Amino acid sequence: MMLRNILAAIVGYIAIVAVLFALSSLLWLVLGASGAFQPGTWEVASGWILGSIVIGFVGAYIGGRVCARMAHDAKGAMILIGILVVLGVVSILIPVEAATGPRPDDVGMLEATMSARQPTWLTWLNPVIGVVGIWLGSRKLRA
Repeated sequence: MMLRNILAAIVGYIAIVAVLFALSSLLWLVLGASGAFQPGTWEVASGWILGSIVIGFVGAYIGGRVCARMAHDAKGAMILIGILVVLGVVSILIPVEAATGPRPDDVGMLEATMSARQPTWLTWLNPVIGVVGIWLGSRKLRA
């Protein structure tokens, strides 16, 4: 039973990553560099911030549903929440070094992902969004 919950949490996390990648790619196609960043900088624009908050919630919600469907009981979702909190704390404590200097007009999605500077408050908010999304996604399916 515990192994099933652990596997469900892992598959739920994979679902979150897949949804985040797909929806972030779509958001990038819609906004492009000019809509994702403030002019000439690596600072993310408010449209990108809002979009990433929504995408984060949707990904976590779907991951929570996937986990709850596979898990033996509610502990599967709790394991997934634990994984997300640990990874969130790690990302807060070990920040990624963002690019400096002016941003070129033509930048690809991979470079943008590696170089973007998001507000510190968003780094703190992301794990909270994930926990709420997973909890709500798994709520109706929990045993």
